[in-house]
Amino acid sequence: MSDQSQPIAFRGGAWMSGLPLLIFIIMTAVLVIRGAPAVEGMIIAAMVGLSVGLMFSRDMATYSERVFSLMANRTATVAVVCWLWAGAFSGILANSGLVEAIVWVGWKVHLTGALFTLAVFISASVFAVSVGTGLGTIVGFTAVIYPAGIVLGAHPAALMGAIFSGAALGDNLAPISDTTIVSAATQETDIGGVVRSRLKYVLIAAGISMLLFLLFGGGHSHIAEAEAERLLAETADPTGLPMLIPAVIVFIVALSGRHFLAALTAGIVAALIVGPSTGVFPLERVFRTTGDGHVMGSAVDGAVALLPIAILTLLLVTVIGVMEAGGFLEKLMGWLDRTVAHTLRGTEAAIIGLITFANICVSVNTVAMITVGPLANILRKRHGLSPYRSANLLDTVSCSFPYILPYAASIVAAVAVQGEVAERYPFAIVVPWTGIATYFFYGMVLFPLMIIAVITGFGRARG
Repeated sequence: MSDQSQPIAFRGGAWMSGLPLLIFIIMTAVLVIRGAPAVEGMIIAAMVGLSVGLMFSRDMATYSERVFSLMANRTATVAVVCWLWAGAFSGILANSGLVEAIVWVGWKVHLTGALFTLAVFISASVFAVSVGTGLGTIVGFTAVIYPAGIVLGAHPAALMGAIFSGAALGDNLAPISDTTIVSAATQETDIGGVVRSRLKYVLIAAGISMLLFLLFGGGHSHIAEAEAERLLAETADPTGLPMLIPAVIVFIVALSGRHFLAALTAGIVAALIVGPSTGVFPLERVFRTTGDGHVMGSAVDGAVALLPIAILTLLLVTVIGVMEAGGFLEKLMGWLDRTVAHTLRGTEAAIIGLITFANICVSVNTVAMITVGPLANILRKRHGLSPYRSANLLDTVSCSFPYILPYAASIVAAVAVQGEVAERYPFAIVVPWTGIATYFFYGMVLFPLMIIAVITGFGRARG
């Protein structure tokens, strides 16, 4: 067996160790252009990249053994384990009727027009923080709340912008969000501390967004009052409201400094107690076996849904490890030190530049963060940058403009769901990408906010 500490030599020199990543980026860009930015396709792209790297290595045995050892990288395994627990918890909450319960609250407090749009932003944020999925929030809220909002006089484009903004905020802040987990794991720090340090940016961006939705979120409903009441009665259901309790427990336990697995376990236990005891769902909905030998349930669906991204994480961390063993990262870091990253401000600018480029190429923010995270970690260590700060730069940028890239999965999913809604309700329109983008206030505020934070040094000491 090869010595796992020895470097990997490549034909063509150290720069060739970056070939696996280059191939991954090119193949992923092709997937994006063809309208299929699926994680499963990216898994194959990473495998092809590593295989080509093997062909260019001078010692295939050393290369192969290093690939095996890199698969056991702690950064990757921490993220994978957290995802499994978070996926199970998210699956339970997402299948508990929480969206319909939030619609019921908005209906009963008689919010209309811009006030309803503002309430949708807040509600989508709460839901996304609870379940930790931005895409799931967009799909769920578009299917249920979008038609209800039009009935109540909200501006359709502003309504979709509020849904996207709330989804991005939740993805940005939720302790169980895949982006939060990746940002903390790749920067080798704790999730609770990352979330606490991120609050200041989130609250500033959220506050400005709320004002903008209040000013520009109103429209005019042409639906008869009786029809509006019927639609709301069909979609609103308060049954799932108690499931906010487990979400609050996870958030509080994580912020209190307890280990993230302890927070998630507490949330899962609370959900399994609160759900059945309040009649939200029976335990069989969470986990059950079928007569034909299958295992089913919301917890199973939630955990299994994250397996593709977990596999891709292992592969991408290995790709970055190969670059480090081959000398590519040392050359790249040396170049960054000489050009951009010779000060703390320059280091932060380099991290923002790298994660911005990755998000544009890949279009899946989690994958972009997995790719750039290890590089950002090396940079922040070389220059004494707080791990909270680098984690926040990665996550805030990834939860801003990437959400509304025209080829992003969130846009594709939202337009598809709007089409289904329009077939059921003739008054509902399909808002194009340009309409959603112009009302994506959270992202419009958050990205410039982080640029200002880098220039001024705001928040640098504590993240």
